[in-house]
Parts: sequence; C-alpha cells; structure tokens
Amino acid sequence: MKPVTAYPSGIIIFLFALLQRSHGQCKEAAKKSEMNLSVKYDLPSFITETPIQNVVLYKHHVYIGAVNKIYVLNEALQNISVYKTGPILENPDCAPCEDCKDKANLSNSVWKDNVNMALLLETYYDDQLISCGSVAGGICHRHIIHPDNPADIESEVHCMYSTQMDGEADNCPDCVVSTLGTKVLVTEKDRFVNFFVGNTVTSTFQPPYVLHSISVRRLKETQDGFEFLTDQSYIDILPQFRDSYPIRYVHAFENNHFVYFLTVQRESLDSQTFHTRIIRFCTLDSGMRSYMEMPLECIFTEKRRKRSIRKEVFNILQAAYVSKPGAALAHEMGLGLNDDILYGVFAQSKPDSSEPTNRSAVCAVSVRTINEFFNKIVDKQNMKCLQHFYGKDSKYCLNRAFSRNASYCRAQDDEYRLEVTTPLQRVDLFMGQFNNVLLTSISVFTKGNLTIANLGTSEGRFMQIVISRSESTAPHVSFQLDSHPISPQVVVEHSLVADGYNLVVTGKKITKIPLNGPGCEHFKSCSQCLLAPPFMQCGWCSKRCARSQECVEGTWTQETCLPRVYEILPSSAPLEGGTKLTVCGWDFGFSKNNRFELKNTVVHIGGQTCALEAKSSNKNKLECTVPAAKNASFNISSSVSVGHGKTLFNTFSYVNPIITSISPTYGPKSGGTLLTLAGKYLNSGKSRRIFVGEKPCTLKSVSASTVECYTPAQRIPQEYRVRVGIDEAVRDAKGHFTYREDPVVLKIHPAKSFLSGGSTITAQGINLNSVCFPQMVITVPKLGMNFSVACSHRSSSEIICCTTPSLKAFNLHPPFVTKVFFIFDGVSSLYFDFDYVNNPVFKHFEKPVFISRGNQNVLEIKGTLLPHVLLRRAAF
Repeated sequence: MKPVTAYPSGIIIFLFALLQRSHGQCKEAAKKSEMNLSVKYDLPSFITETPIQNVVLYKHHVYIGAVNKIYVLNEALQNISVYKTGPILENPDCAPCEDCKDKANLSNSVWKDNVNMALLLETYYDDQLISCGSVAGGICHRHIIHPDNPADIESEVHCMYSTQMDGEADNCPDCVVSTLGTKVLVTEKDRFVNFFVGNTVTSTFQPPYVLHSISVRRLKETQDGFEFLTDQSYIDILPQFRDSYPIRYVHAFENNHFVYFLTVQRESLDSQTFHTRIIRFCTLDSGMRSYMEMPLECIFTEKRRKRSIRKEVFNILQAAYVSKPGAALAHEMGLGLNDDILYGVFAQSKPDSSEPTNRSAVCAVSVRTINEFFNKIVDKQNMKCLQHFYGKDSKYCLNRAFSRNASYCRAQDDEYRLEVTTPLQRVDLFMGQFNNVLLTSISVFTKGNLTIANLGTSEGRFMQIVISRSESTAPHVSFQLDSHPISPQVVVEHSLVADGYNLVVTGKKITKIPLNGPGCEHFKSCSQCLLAPPFMQCGWCSKRCARSQECVEGTWTQETCLPRVYEILPSSAPLEGGTKLTVCGWDFGFSKNNRFELKNTVVHIGGQTCALEAKSSNKNKLECTVPAAKNASFNISSSVSVGHGKTLFNTFSYVNPIITSISPTYGPKSGGTLLTLAGKYLNSGKSRRIFVGEKPCTLKSVSASTVECYTPAQRIPQEYRVRVGIDEAVRDAKGHFTYREDPVVLKIHPAKSFLSGGSTITAQGINLNSVCFPQMVITVPKLGMNFSVACSHRSSSEIICCTTPSLKAFNLHPPFVTKVFFIFDGVSSLYFDFDYVNNPVFKHFEKPVFISRGNQNVLEIKGTLLPHVLLRRAAF
C-alpha cells in the first residue's frame, strides 16, 4: 500500500439532496464526529493478588511493591518472580527482623499485612532494591539485584535495623515509614547516601518505634540501617497538634542543591481550611536549618461581564511530576530546555476538609521560579514561625531574627526555619477544562517540540493532552482504562524514543501504555485524525483513523480530508429562494494548521451556487443562501455529490407554498384567537412570518399542511387580510379574518353549583359571540387551583352556557366560595362570586304523589338540601 499525500486543492460539495431532520444547529453531527470516549484498547497489563502501592523500573525489569508481596515483571509485564513480604507476626517482645514463630500462639501476637510504603533503588553501594513496609515500626529491607539475574530479589535480603545501644537517644533512625502515608527521597552526595523522609504521624506512634514528621538520615556504610547526623536532623509536629494538624506528604524531588516536599495541611493551627505547601531545604543540610515552607495555589480565573473576574482556588494537591519542557512550552514560559518544571494536579476540597471534590485543575511552575520566590521573601511581614513545630507562644517563635539570605546552601551559623505566608500562585493550564472530574495522576514527557501530560482520574480514565500556554488544547487521548482510580504512582520510560511507554497503576492492575498513544481508533472524523499530534502517527484510512500499518482496506493519508455530510436543513424551499440552508457534517474547511478555512469549499444546488456565509459556518456546519429556482416548475429529486464522487441519496425540492383556508374567520379585537392556516408546503424554507393586516401573528406550531398563530390586537373591528411570508416568498389567504367588538359578561345565573358539578351556568352579556370557543374558569382559593371548562353559544349573542366541574375528589367541605371568570380568546371577563354546596339528598319513592294543577299533573319530590336545586316541573 502506497500512502497518498495530496488531493486536488478545490473541494466542491454538490447538494442535490437533503435528509430532513429537526435537530438544527448541527449538534448531532458535531456529536457524531466527537472523539469516541468508549473505545476499548487491548494493552499489556498484569494483575496482582493484592493492591499495588509502588512501582520501580530498573534495567528493563518492573518491580512492584504490593501488600505482602514484591513482584518482578519483564517489560512485557510478564511475571518472572514473586517475593513474599507478609503477613508478619508481630509481638511486643519481638524486635524487628527477629523470627517470632515461637510466639505465634501467644495472646498478644498478631498477624499483620505488610503494606509496601516505599520501594526505592539504591545503586551507590550495590544495585539494590529497598522496600519499607507498614509492619515492625516501618523498617526497611534491602534486596541485592544481581547483574546476571535482575529478577532474583530473594537470594540476598538484609534487614535494615540495628538495636540501639544503651545511652543512645530514643529516636529510632531505622523506623523510616508511617502506615498513614510516606514520601521517601534517596540522594547520593559526596559519597554518602541520604534518605529524606516525610511522614504523616499521629499520637498513636509511640516509642520504641518513633517516627518523625520530616527528617534526613544517612545510610550507614555497613548498610544495616540508618543514622541521624545530629539531633536536628528531624523536625516533629508537637504532640498536642499531631491529631488535629495532619500533614500529608504528596511528592518529593531533588533539584540542584535543594530537596523539595509537597504537602497538604491546614492553613494554620486555628484554621479548618486545607491548602498545599512547598517545603524546601538544602540537600547537604543535615541539621535542616534551611527548612522553609510556602503555600502553593493553583487558581482558575474567568472574566465575566462588566469586567468582573471570578476566581477559584484549587487548594489540595493530588499528584505531581517534575520534568523538562519541550521547545514550544519552554519558549512560552521563558525557560531553557534544561530547566525543570513542577507540574501538579489540584482539586477543590470539601469545606473544612482535605477530601477532594470532582473539580480539578492543572498548574505548572518552574523550579527556578520557586527558588526565586523563596529568595525574594525578605520582608518579615511575609514570614512567620512554624507554629505546628514550635507552638504559638514559644520563645523560639517570639524572639526570632529571620535570616534574609535564603539563596545559597552553605555553612552558616544562622538559620531560617520559617513559614512564608505569601502564596505562590499559578493559573490552570487548561482553563477550567477539568472542573467536573477528579484528577488523581500526572506525568509529563516531550515529543519533538511538544510537551504532553498524561492524566488519570478517580474513575479510571486515562488522558493525554498537549500542554500549551498560548493555545487552547483538549485531550487527544481519553479512554476508560479501569474502574479503579489511577494511582499517582506512574513511571515514564524512554520518553525521547518512539517505543517509550507509561506504566500506570489502577488498584491491583498495572498497564503499559505507549507514549505515542494506545491507537487512533478513538478519532471518529478525518479532521480529528489528521490534527492529532504528529507523534501519534495517525492517518485516515477510507472511513476510519489508523496507523499506516493497520490500513489494509484503502488509501492512507495524512494530508487532507473529504467533507462528510450528515444532514441538510431544511428539506425544501420556496421557488423565490432566499432560504438559509444549513449543511451539517464534519471535516468542513479542513486545514492542517487547525484553522477553519472556506476558500476551497463551494456548495452547489441544482447547478447554481449557494452563497456561503463564513461567519456562521464552522467545521461541523455550512450555512448558505439558496438561490431562486431557474424555472417555476423546477423540482430537484436526485443525489447529493460530496466532492470527488461521494454520494448520498435523498431529496431536496423547490416548492410553491399555498394557503387553502383559515379557521376561525373571526375573533375579538383584543386578539389572542388561535388562528389555523391550512395549505401545502407550509413548513418549507427556514423562517416564517404570519401577518393579520400589517401586524404579526404570534407563531405557535408549523407542519406541512397547517400553521397556527395567535392573532394580534387591532384598534378597529373590521376585516383584515392574512399573509404568510416564508423566507422571501409571500402568500395571501383567500379569505379574510374579521375582528369583532370585545365581549363583556354582565351577570351569571345561578351563582352556585353542587360539589359533584354538572350544574348549567348561564352567562349574559354583550358581544359574547365574538369568539368561537369561550371558556369558563373557576378559581378555588382553598386549593390554589383553577378549573377550566368549555362553554357553548345559544342562539342569542348575549348568552353562553357552561357546565360546572366536579370537585368531589379534593375532600373539600361545602359550602365554600370560589371565583368565576370567562375567557374569550385574548379577553378575560370580571370575576364573579360563586358557591359550591352539598349535593342534594332525595327520599325514596314509596308511592308517587301527583298533584293536579289545572290541566297538568305535578310529581312531588321530597328530600334535603333541595332549595339549592333548580327544579323543573314535569307534566303528565
């Protein structure tokens, strides 16, 4: 198969046909051309027996830290070996690393699952994997990785715990990780390996297994444990605040001479609101004298009318990643290609909580900018003491003289352990695009000049999107990877080569996703396909998007798209033309620079040009003005040709709309009469205007054979002509509509009804025959409801008769008062008092009694409540 690189430049759409639909504005066509979010991709994956916490990639092997196990996979995610880390038998009398099997039957012995809290690589002393678990006080083990067999992590395993000698401080340097959450960063400086650890701690952590909030410890040269170099190598939240002021360590990284941690914590000891902070101190600062904290805010601003600005703060960090930018983003941010950028996904939290909501934003800041911001904070008003470490009223906080030079890491006597109160703010890169989803994961890589983010959601959706500060972008990959949330633990490998990939964790599953995307099948339109980032290598193959090696059924191209017509509205137009025709579809005005261009797009109808309106056209919609028919009897019924011989088989017609009758032919001069026009082709064209005299009749409904509208008011009661305008065509009705004087109701009789209804009410007045269909409305205040019934005319123009409705179903207790009024199209009468009374009760006829009156016999009827009945005499 030889790819085609170009088509002829001129694209002509011949419209000889139409598919009649009622959707309008091409919403359905746009929806059908959107990216398929339900596509399924078959990707390499591996499922563990227990939840995964950590992943490390080393020498083409994947090491997975899960509950009770460490798995070793090859790059194809095939299982090679498994090392069991738990459950572990724990007993207070049993030291870490000690075999406690002889105490298994004791009542104070407990089997505990070993959750992998940290999985790290250390290559200075040996190639070794260091795993730290949730049991035995958070100690670690090191697994020697043999060069000839990287899958063997079982033959040499060493416990990293040393029993403290008498007289040593009770601070347990070998107790590394917290079961509540940990971030560990390993660095190698000046021939020493240091572990920087941030732990979430509470009052439940008690000696001998003491855990510190944030610390730096050195790996002993004997590698059997760790040591603190000074008694200042750790900082702890004061015991009284450990339960009320939790700190969650989200991410850690090293850059040049500094170590950074990203945390989520309360804004202050007195606040219930959570926010994100950046922690920074010098890598070689074993006493952590250079420790500083600063708030980090990801915000979204939206301009509104009257120049007001809406600002939203996404306060809690969910995941972060540090990498270098591509050339385009570096230029937009004024950075070099070797500058590091911190990317973060943030969420809005629930009020007074660190629990995230489904509202997210993505922000980025260069590490250089972070350092500059720290260094510029020299005003004491923008700094304060770290109260959660020292207390509000401590002498340390009250008598501080803050160092003003935080630019360098060097030996100095002064210290500046402090909290910067001014937040470093950055704006959402994607301008509110993810404000209805919870993002849980981010990693970033570069391809060519582009910088691409991999994003994961709490619902297991994986997305890729180009990061740009100058152009609006949307995800070019979005598919459901799993039903479990995507973990912040993501590995990106070989980001500069074609076969790079992500390792993505969801629950017990790890999946390998190519950096150039899982495929191209999710692009449903040609323009989407060809506008995908170049590194995806997508092209159009007949009727689908695919990579060149996957296209076996047709021609594969990356250059141009043929327009696709989905529907055309309307289906017919009057002979006079002037109709605004809407062509719905996709790939209209395609250009490789992602700009909508109409210069090569032409619409023809029956050999005539339909003039395009560029301002109202877009990639899913073309609008043009239909020309007048060449021939009065012209009627097109043939195919639609869409460029280069592509056809559809529908019909489009020039028609001659006519009005055959109107009904009713009269109404009150105040208007409001529902006028029905009958005829043919009344739904042709796009716009409709109906006039009674020179005033518009308010349109209610349209079909091919009828049009309904409400008549306008007229000052003079007389005959008026009725006209219909359809686009540029105008048609007159054969008959006229006559306006009459407005009706007036003067009185009603009787002014009461039985609860069961059925009483005949007579309304008397003048001009009551001005409308065809008068109505009576009964307002019941007790129910807050109106009841409407149709009335009928009598021979006199001064009388109408109406039958009252039943109110038995509403459990009302008569007698009660209602209001009655009458509606004559657009005219309403005055209100009349009207009573509902109990139904009459008739006595049983034991023997009919007739009374003779003159030449008539009258039947006597007995009962209760009969005075309310309008009795009629029956003659026999």
